[in-house]
Amino acid sequence: MGPAPNHDGATDNERVTVLTFDLEDRRYCVSAESVASVLGIADDSALADADDPWNAGAITAAGERIRVVDLPRVFGASFHTTARVDAPKLLVFETTDDNGRYYGWLIDDVGTTSDIRLGAVEPPQVNTTYVKGRLEIEDREVVWLDEQTMHG
Repeated sequence: MGPAPNHDGATDNERVTVLTFDLEDRRYCVSAESVASVLGIADDSALADADDPWNAGAITAAGERIRVVDLPRVFGASFHTTARVDAPKLLVFETTDDNGRYYGWLIDDVGTTSDIRLGAVEPPQVNTTYVKGRLEIEDREVVWLDEQTMHG
């Protein structure tokens, strides 16, 4: 008899690689295969002052347009630019919107990739479509975000 399937239909022993990142004092992750690149952002003031953190603006990198979601303002307490980190990063995803723009998430810092067992992922503590679950990586709680749901 094989391992039991989990809530996604995958077995508990199946593994996936995730990329961790930080927002303030919390650690998050996404599926590493969904990330196209990680960029350094020299000046995020125009993005931080946007009215809507879910559509904080767009930047161009390597000739491609990237629609930016300001995650520190969506999930954290960094509502003002004075509370932000000096050198934020931008996670750029493989997925594009209807206009061909890539999605990018402004984050505080990027971590490392980790190979995790899907059976170790616990359900979210709150009922939200943006969170796949919780897990522990290197003795630290990590919230696994669902990038596909967040992109709408």
